[in-house]
Amino acid sequence: MKLSGLGAWNLYFLAKFALFYYGAIDFNVLTNAALAALLAIKFNKSTFEKLKHVLGGIFAIIILYQDSWLPPINRLTKQAGNVQDFSFGYFFELLARVISVDMLLALFVITVCFWYTSQWLRFTTITIVGLLLIGWQGEGEQPGTVVNANSTNTTIRNEPINQAQVITRESQTPDQKLSDFYQQQSHLISHFPSQVNGELFDVIVLNICSMAIDDLNAIGVSVEDMFNDFDVVFSDFNSATSYSGPAAIRLLRASCGQTSQTALFSDAPEQCYLFKNLEKLGYQSSVVMNHDGHFDDFKGLVNRFGGLNDKPLNIDSLPVAQYGFDDSPIYSDGAVLDSWLKNEAQDCEPCAMYYNTTSLHDGNQLANKKRMNSLESYPIRHANLLSDINRFIQNLEKRGRNVMLMVVPEHGAALKGDKVQFAGLREIPSPTIVSVPAAIKFIGPDVKSYSQIMINESTSYFALSEIVAKTLETNVFGGNNSIANLVENLPKAPKVAENAGTIMMYVNKRPYIQLDGEEWSAYPQG
Repeated sequence: MKLSGLGAWNLYFLAKFALFYYGAIDFNVLTNAALAALLAIKFNKSTFEKLKHVLGGIFAIIILYQDSWLPPINRLTKQAGNVQDFSFGYFFELLARVISVDMLLALFVITVCFWYTSQWLRFTTITIVGLLLIGWQGEGEQPGTVVNANSTNTTIRNEPINQAQVITRESQTPDQKLSDFYQQQSHLISHFPSQVNGELFDVIVLNICSMAIDDLNAIGVSVEDMFNDFDVVFSDFNSATSYSGPAAIRLLRASCGQTSQTALFSDAPEQCYLFKNLEKLGYQSSVVMNHDGHFDDFKGLVNRFGGLNDKPLNIDSLPVAQYGFDDSPIYSDGAVLDSWLKNEAQDCEPCAMYYNTTSLHDGNQLANKKRMNSLESYPIRHANLLSDINRFIQNLEKRGRNVMLMVVPEHGAALKGDKVQFAGLREIPSPTIVSVPAAIKFIGPDVKSYSQIMINESTSYFALSEIVAKTLETNVFGGNNSIANLVENLPKAPKVAENAGTIMMYVNKRPYIQLDGEEWSAYPQG
């Protein structure tokens, strides 16, 4: 047994150096150096030498996966049941995003250069120097690596407390900051009046899957133009998660402050449920979806943890507009909303309707059209959805009843992706995924509406509940109060977002993430 050069294994490390340089992966120096040390040992017996390369190949794959930004294996196994529902076409589409043509071409160039120059360059020396350089620079200085737990510039402020401000003590760790945030949020509750003061009005909530500010920028659509006919527009609304089920629960529990991900899946005080608060005032609630709600038990989550026990509107006879990533039918938004107006909206006075649409979800295919990449079809699907919503608004206006209409996206589609997550991956609730556009429109003949009110500060679900409560207390639809008064002193919210095992939070104006309870690290930007 003796030491030798790494041979062809140098190519593995050179490729990883390149990926690390461009921020495509992280790089754990210790595990990679251990792998290099193992591969540098040359055994006298050929059997041991072959076994070394087999083990080296296994370890190389494991270490590369750990260094990548892909979700941990244990999290993938938990999602195995959902992944099995993916269609073959969607699997192929996702694979094409992970392994791009540019990546394959770059690997080809590196391989040819390595092969050509290996005759006179000692690549093992280059690999060792590369490992030493990365180790010398320190993993903590690279994007996405562990940060100092104690952050600076966090002091107690002698200012009035509002929901946009997390009061912290000097040298707090991110965990302590997060605890303070949830502690402050636990004191927030909307106080609804005992009766509607003024004219009755319907409350309609359109919960849209996969539409963030970043997605709109990617397809060249501005928030102002998209909601040009709405009264109040939120340009930095925090969805607080990047998955549909938790997002819907958070919206339906908007009457209390933001809770942790774990708390979503346990019972909450009755006053936290937005629709239950409306039902106490005589509202008749209904659930409408343009999909069957079976994926990830979305329908069950809305029922059990969102406080909506109503059976969803039957849409089986309506026209199918798309097919989802699991080949399930997705019905026309316009047809579904019109069906609710004709079949259920006539019998409730007032109505409280929750609508969920997956028309913009990743992997969808337009019905009766040739297969398209879901990223390419997104602008078409977005235009169709907006057209259906605008037609729905026109039908509401023709009906002549007072309506408070809210459009609230669940999360973004991650159309562009970033260094950490390829396009469509939403495992980490990054700022570009959870920053969504929300809007409110008041429909009624006597509503005083002068111009679009743009809310640019970070807000979240509790602000929506507060606006609903204020609208119930004042006679906005009778013309005795302006919409501008409803958004005065609107509660703000720091951008904290959470998925199962993953938390994103801003520290000193930079996004940081925590994965599976481990150390906090800066989220790579750019």
